[in-house]
Amino acid sequence: MKNELTKPNVKELEKAFDGDLDLVLFFLSWVKNGRNAQKAYQEINPDVTFASAAVLGSRLLKKVNVEAVLQAYGLGPEAYYQQLADGMKAIKSDATGQTYPDHKVRKDYHDKLGRLLGIEQSNNSEVTINFNKIATNQKQEYGI
Repeated sequence: MKNELTKPNVKELEKAFDGDLDLVLFFLSWVKNGRNAQKAYQEINPDVTFASAAVLGSRLLKKVNVEAVLQAYGLGPEAYYQQLADGMKAIKSDATGQTYPDHKVRKDYHDKLGRLLGIEQSNNSEVTINFNKIATNQKQEYGI
């Protein structure tokens, strides 16, 4: 498991895009232009009108295989769960170098994990805890 985001080269991206170099260039331009398909398309095709670029850029964006791009960047379920686990262990240190659990950071990861496990549900600013789910999990764990 890599700890850093992979930075694929153009050949790796071209493979992820099934050899479509034009789509690779559009994707890179899209990222560069703040994920704006119209601006990305116009950067590659400067003589296209604003309206046409918006439509054509949107069409190209639909061709992007998100899973292939995530794989090219080394992102996927493993990276997601690793980040979740790391966030649950967040620490901070004071001026003396003493470390403490960073509960403010950990809370966000705790909430996410609770929702993924079906223990907590978030409705607006209110959190509902599913005690039946917790009890069922404990009974299974302890063979009750």
